[in-house]
Amino acid sequence: MYNFKGISPQTIQLLCENRFQDSKPFYEAHKEEIKQGAVVPMRQIMLDLSGQLCELDDKMYTNPLYTVSRVRRATRRTKSKLLYRENLWVMFRRNKFEYPNAPFMWFEFTPGAYSYGIGMWCDRPVQMDVVRAHIKAHPRRFLKAAGQLLENGFVYDSEFYKKDRDPSAPDSVKPYINSKYIEFLHSDTDLSKINSPALIDELKAFIDLASPMYRFLIDAYEEIVASE
Repeated sequence: MYNFKGISPQTIQLLCENRFQDSKPFYEAHKEEIKQGAVVPMRQIMLDLSGQLCELDDKMYTNPLYTVSRVRRATRRTKSKLLYRENLWVMFRRNKFEYPNAPFMWFEFTPGAYSYGIGMWCDRPVQMDVVRAHIKAHPRRFLKAAGQLLENGFVYDSEFYKKDRDPSAPDSVKPYINSKYIEFLHSDTDLSKINSPALIDELKAFIDLASPMYRFLIDAYEEIVASE
């Protein structure tokens, strides 16, 4: 039996209304309802997946209080000054302060869809160059991990350089070599699926599918750490 029971359409509608109102009094009046309907279930997702995640990576950070996004937005460094968000996400990764640039997985819902995926972003281009070299050195392993995702409904979602980053790279990995970051994404517009404990089974299956790619990217990350 899972902790997670679902996120209802009423909760999603309330998050939309809260963002539309953009009002602290409105938020305070509905704070507990939002917490119990959205924030707590997202934390429960982490609780239900923590065992599997720690088997994948014993350094995985699974504290549910600090892996779920906040409803109140940090607006100091953003163009948008809206106070509240209508989407929430939970991150599956190592502690971002102890292991910056480490690969990650996530689950997110918005008013129109839910999504999950795996990716890796680097602060500096030289770090991503290490990832490219790792892909070039182990193309079969990378393509097998990527194929497992692509064959199961994921799309490769990245930005690409206009010029080849490595003209000598095999054509089979060129799209990945020329990427600014790595990201595989699965999305679904049927939000009824997140209003059920069956979502946990779907996310468990996702983690299994993504495990080969996660391990590949962790190995690349370790090479980045060793090079710095």
